[in-house]
Amino acid sequence: MLEPQTRMNARSLIAFVILISAFVIPAARAHPSDISYLRVKVERQRVEMRFTFNLLSLTRFVPGIDANQDRHIDRAELEAAEKPLNDYFNQHIEVNMSEKKATLGQAGPLECVWPVIGGSNSVADADYPVRYVDISFTQAVKPMLADVWLSFDIWQQTGPLGTIEATFEQEDLRMQVPFSQGEPDYLYDTGYAVEEVFQEPMKLADHSEFKWWWLFWILPALPVIYLIRALKRHAKV
Repeated sequence: MLEPQTRMNARSLIAFVILISAFVIPAARAHPSDISYLRVKVERQRVEMRFTFNLLSLTRFVPGIDANQDRHIDRAELEAAEKPLNDYFNQHIEVNMSEKKATLGQAGPLECVWPVIGGSNSVADADYPVRYVDISFTQAVKPMLADVWLSFDIWQQTGPLGTIEATFEQEDLRMQVPFSQGEPDYLYDTGYAVEEVFQEPMKLADHSEFKWWWLFWILPALPVIYLIRALKRHAKV
């Protein structure tokens, strides 16, 4: 039979192991390769979206980027995959702007976010999770951007732990929005439509106020004008 002190030490050890497990196990499951990034720059009549995915995710979106199957991806192979990648994004990312169905917009060139080492930009498959690529889309919005709604259907390829850390930028405002399999969509309201609603009544009020001031000055002068005209007619007679 264990002594009281021994039982206490055993219980403390078990509690310590449980506490450590609560932090260590989730950390072991999470991995930077599961995280992608998105920057949405919002303007009154323009939207720019910049996605940042690692090569591992891109190879899941479009298998066969490594065309020669040498377990390396170079710049030329990546550029050859631009159209299939853009097609994938437009098929798996839904976009609404001002409550109307839209597209991602005009695609820009892919940008490799890794250094050229020894004159080579080739990346080995072991480094796919830590080599990122920027993919940007821009488009004009008329007459004005009221809101942006995004919905992602990429989780079958990224896996259930995949997340997209998005940042919406509007003038000096920055808003962090996480996308995941559990929360795949988000509606961002720009507030520009509300500004227009309040500006119109203000314009009408200003215009109406001008009319009343005009009447304020004219009405008292009407009897004087009438008297002058009457005197002129009398003088002519």
